[in-house]
Amino acid sequence: MPMLFVDLDNTISDRASSFRRWAANYLTNRYGRADNEMIEAMIIADGDGLLPKPQAAAGFAALLGLDASEQAEIIAVMRAGTLDELQPTAGITEALDAARAAGFEPFIVTNGRVPQQEAKVAKLGLADHIGGMVISEAVGVAKPDPEIFRIAARAAGHNLDDGWMIGDSAKADICGAVAAGLNSVWLRRGRDYPADLPEPTYSADSFVAAVELVLANA
Repeated sequence: MPMLFVDLDNTISDRASSFRRWAANYLTNRYGRADNEMIEAMIIADGDGLLPKPQAAAGFAALLGLDASEQAEIIAVMRAGTLDELQPTAGITEALDAARAAGFEPFIVTNGRVPQQEAKVAKLGLADHIGGMVISEAVGVAKPDPEIFRIAARAAGHNLDDGWMIGDSAKADICGAVAAGLNSVWLRRGRDYPADLPEPTYSADSFVAAVELVLANA
């Protein structure tokens, strides 16, 4: 059975939207209002969730005028807030089920902290639609290291032959897939693919469309 590795954040969970909602709530609670310019500045400081958290915390502190104790707590506040704001995306579970029905083993491969990533999967009700999950903190290996895909395949009782990866990060997901010898689909999210990185097999505008590409070209 071929593996269908899927990223979690901004692939099968809409972290970007949940972060935006949290930022609006945080600013409203702190300042009594949340204008779009400040929300966009917080999004930049967050770096799409990919910046090292001490760097993100420093960025939030500079932007919001946080004192030392607030800066020390802001990442925990942000994590809790984005999790609280997380909402299912239409079509995700159906696409995972379609992949499984076509003979693939859907399996999450994600960088991040174990409690946070497990809580997202639980809140979105994804557990019954995947074969399992590997989280970088738990295994000591992070994308784009191809070893994390081999770990996931072993956990599923399969190998990487004819496997695919779907994700939104060119560096973590696509470079990792290329290094592991996997086919891949990159989720554009309105961006251009970096010219200096190995290219994905395909690109798509949504996870549902990405799964359709995999099933049509497997």
